[in-house]
Amino acid sequence: MNVDLKFSSKYFINNNNFTILCHVNPDGDTLGSAYALCGALQHLGKRARVLCDDKPSERFDFLKETLSDKPDLNKIPDGERETVVTVDVADVDLLGGLRERFPVIDICIDHHVSNKNYAVHTLLDTRAAACAELVWELLMEIEAEMPLEPPLATPQIAAAIYTGISTDTGCFKYPNTTTMSHIFAAEAMGYGFDAAKINYVMFDMKTRERVILENHARTSMEYFFDGKCAVISLTAEMLDGVDPEDAGNISALPKQIEGVLAGVVIKEKGDGEFKVSIRTSDGVDAQAICSKFGGGGHLRAGGCTIRAEGADLETIKKAVLKEIEKDMI
Repeated sequence: MNVDLKFSSKYFINNNNFTILCHVNPDGDTLGSAYALCGALQHLGKRARVLCDDKPSERFDFLKETLSDKPDLNKIPDGERETVVTVDVADVDLLGGLRERFPVIDICIDHHVSNKNYAVHTLLDTRAAACAELVWELLMEIEAEMPLEPPLATPQIAAAIYTGISTDTGCFKYPNTTTMSHIFAAEAMGYGFDAAKINYVMFDMKTRERVILENHARTSMEYFFDGKCAVISLTAEMLDGVDPEDAGNISALPKQIEGVLAGVVIKEKGDGEFKVSIRTSDGVDAQAICSKFGGGGHLRAGGCTIRAEGADLETIKKAVLKEIEKDMI
């Protein structure tokens, strides 16, 4: 684990023109981390921008409030050297089309055990429940290196950090939640943003499309291995027009069933592409299972993209179940 915050803080202080990259299918952690870091760098007078190959859900629009209202700080002038940063990205394949656009990553900030060590410099701590925890520590270290008035963090930046921590811990319910998760979230809350509003938007608010999708998911759920594994299969037609964040939140449903040790959601994206999310407990390693298909993640939560031309949901389900069965014996 590379957790040299002092080196990393000086790296950000000494460089300029930052492009911060998020992973595809962006969640609250990659977006919260990116916008918190971007806003802080702009506060230092540096040019910085956030890019993602997929359009984020509109429910994350409030994160853009971290950005400066000075137009020149939100773009990188043509021809100028830029420092490329990834946040919450374990593998460059997760950058989508941005991988070709930015072939060299200067620094990666991440917390995944499956990190591929692809960047020139890496700030990695697999003990962290969220990448946003590392970004928060980094911002505090930068402030210690060069005290600022007003402080580096703002209510908007703190809200972005809180969003990252709370979403990656399932509002502090997931087993990856640590003492530091609560401490960092409490520190962020001290900046005075509306945490209750964020909790509602991230965890309670449901669109009509999501309610319909959840009904499809529950009625189509299948059980395997004496009820220890639950699988939801969603067709491309079911997912058509659904907010990506709503679709992503379905991943938690199968694991909520009593006695289920492995909850699986398979989403058909079209053109032979399938997204698989796995949530586990009690000796079932989600990251190891997903790595068999080129994915990764954490011990209790993992994901992967399977591309198989001509395959259908049933074929993909059987392949995933074959790997899960090894942990069920």
